[in-house]
Amino acid sequence: MRKRIGVGITVGFFSLAAVSGCSSHEDGPASEPGQEIPRLSSLSEVQAPINRYVQTEQEDSIILKARSKLAAQCLKRYGLPPQSELTDPLTGMVRNPAPFYLSEQDAARYGYRAPSGQPSTPPATSNSTKRPALSASERETIDAVMNGWGNTPKEEALHSYRGRPVTRTGCIGESDARLMANTTRPRINGGQQITSSTQILNLILDLKSRASDKVEGDPRYKSMISSWASCMRNSGHAYATPSDAQSAAAEMAPTASGGPSGKELRLARQDAVCQQKVNYLGVVGHLTGHYQKGVVQEYRETLADVRENIDQRVAMAKKINAAGG
Repeated sequence: MRKRIGVGITVGFFSLAAVSGCSSHEDGPASEPGQEIPRLSSLSEVQAPINRYVQTEQEDSIILKARSKLAAQCLKRYGLPPQSELTDPLTGMVRNPAPFYLSEQDAARYGYRAPSGQPSTPPATSNSTKRPALSASERETIDAVMNGWGNTPKEEALHSYRGRPVTRTGCIGESDARLMANTTRPRINGGQQITSSTQILNLILDLKSRASDKVEGDPRYKSMISSWASCMRNSGHAYATPSDAQSAAAEMAPTASGGPSGKELRLARQDAVCQQKVNYLGVVGHLTGHYQKGVVQEYRETLADVRENIDQRVAMAKKINAAGG
């Protein structure tokens, strides 16, 4: 029997709204009492089973290339010029199994502006379509047609353009629907089929959140975070969690060139030192692997459908990318 998963329906390809739902599954301890948790030195050493059901960077690239092509075809029907290729770095963030981890090397060089595991902006490819020079009015029109009236401010939304109706999710939604056509659909809310890639991403976020809640409730995690906070206090930085430190850093003004200020660099370096001291990555990685494994086991049929859906969309995207025109 499939587990029921509640999902908050969102509109828009790039939405990361958390999804609702609850699970009755209870996990046992991640290791025997007294068992030493290993030290890890990089995110690549963390075992995160749910990541098998998130698009890889290569799969992202294949799908986005196809969606860019489909969106350009959609714009052409309205007599509008094609735009730059779509980019979506958010799945890279979802794959990160320890989003607040900060290595000492990154902290010293970037502060909090390029933490380990965060995706960088992909380089432009030689066949990328560059946006032509457009007026503000032309840009509003293209954005309204691309995003659809459901994702555009009311005063700028278009329900039709040049006699053609504009859909609720626009050319971006159309490109997603084209790839989702005839694919396996995971079921949520007691049997409702997922209809968009956004809902699939939300489902994965919900399951990852359930595992994260268990990690944060584990006594070993709480003890480690308490030690981290004590380490930070001893250096003059009173923050309860690494998340609090990063939030504070986000409020710090950058340098004139957009880099981290001296204040941010000092905070980041101390954060990284304290994380290393308390084995932050080792504890988070060990517990994440355990609790995600439990979630994957509980929702294995739903996740199998997710993986099949991704494989099918990638296969379709490859055909679109290989086609001329």
